[in-house]
Amino acid sequence: MKTLHYALLILALLAPVSSFAQAEPPAGGPGGPRGGPRRGMMSVDDELNMLSERLSLTDAQKPQVKAILQDQRDQMKKVMEDTSTERDQKFPKMREIRQASSAKIRDLLTDEQKTQYDKLREEQRKRMEERHPGGEPGPSPNV
Repeated sequence: MKTLHYALLILALLAPVSSFAQAEPPAGGPGGPRGGPRRGMMSVDDELNMLSERLSLTDAQKPQVKAILQDQRDQMKKVMEDTSTERDQKFPKMREIRQASSAKIRDLLTDEQKTQYDKLREEQRKRMEERHPGGEPGPSPNV
């Protein structure tokens, strides 16, 4: 009989936890519509798909852009995981990585694609300013 009581007690305690774990994440939060593990972070493939769609990348451009995006992601990860660097010192490094990657991507584009790419970057810059007026609280979009 004691075993039954313990089993019921355990079930009563675990039921709310399991229902909470199955709840949908809030829109825009981790696992939200952006699909990344962190707010604002897209996977390399998602970012490539977005750029392919917005810029009409050719089949020849896609693997080159993907390699640049992957290299950027790897460099950013190293900076974020670097425990010897203070958080506020990481932002300039990450900005440099983004700018270098952006320049490499831009070099691969046609004149028409460059115009679209510049427009896309400006839209993203404006969104970041709207979200974080007065400073850079974290890494900005990867494009």
